[in-house]
Amino acid sequence: MRRKFLRITEVVKICGVDEEFVIRLEKEKVIYSIIRRSRKLYPLDQVDRVRVARLLIEEMGVNLEGAEVALHMREQMIAMQRQFNELLRLLGQELKR
Repeated sequence: MRRKFLRITEVVKICGVDEEFVIRLEKEKVIYSIIRRSRKLYPLDQVDRVRVARLLIEEMGVNLEGAEVALHMREQMIAMQRQFNELLRLLGQELKR
């Protein structure tokens, strides 16, 4: 499966932010980009972080540091949910035996 990457212009359009917001998040190491063929691109998971950061900062009044903490906690919760789902799947397989 190919991983999808977006240019900053696409991130801006999708997330409803300006380029300065994305650049600020990257400068503060809240998100990261990669360079491919001399172009700066953002992985889809980072685009999602931009979207959530905008919600937290612009709509909920959370400062940048608080948004960074919330994003980290969100990622941990998503990882735990995946682990839980995997355990349920394995348990289901064992019960079928």
